[in-house]
Amino acid sequence: MKITLLAVGRVMPPPIRELVEEYRERLNHFVPARVESVAEEKRDKGVTSRQAMEREGQRLLARIPPGALVVALDASGRTLSSPELSRQMDRWLQDACSELVLLIGGPDGLDPAVKSSAAFTLSFGPMTYPHMLVRVLILEQLYRAMTLLRGVPYHR
Repeated sequence: MKITLLAVGRVMPPPIRELVEEYRERLNHFVPARVESVAEEKRDKGVTSRQAMEREGQRLLARIPPGALVVALDASGRTLSSPELSRQMDRWLQDACSELVLLIGGPDGLDPAVKSSAAFTLSFGPMTYPHMLVRVLILEQLYRAMTLLRGVPYHR
């Protein structure tokens, strides 16, 4: 399995970029992992939030490889503990999932068409987080899930 984290967003400040890269590299010891982004739609005059979300959604959907298992990150999704995420990862591995693509929306979230394309919707809870930090959080949790699966002493 390979993992792609695909997010709507702009250039991250160096401290966030370094954390993203740190956890991507750690995860890469278990499975090939990439972090990619698509452009955030400008919210100029005349562009509604709905239109912006739809355009961002089209960009996300265009970047999903055929046959990939899509996981949307959205507050309306299912909350999992770290061990539960590890078990879910194991199920995806057992199902011979060749590529897992996790999607992070822009400032207004994910377009409904993107959410409906997802096989699974994951939530970090009802709080709102900066989208840049969500990249760090999900990469760390994926790394933690893999350490649990492989019996590596990290999760405590």
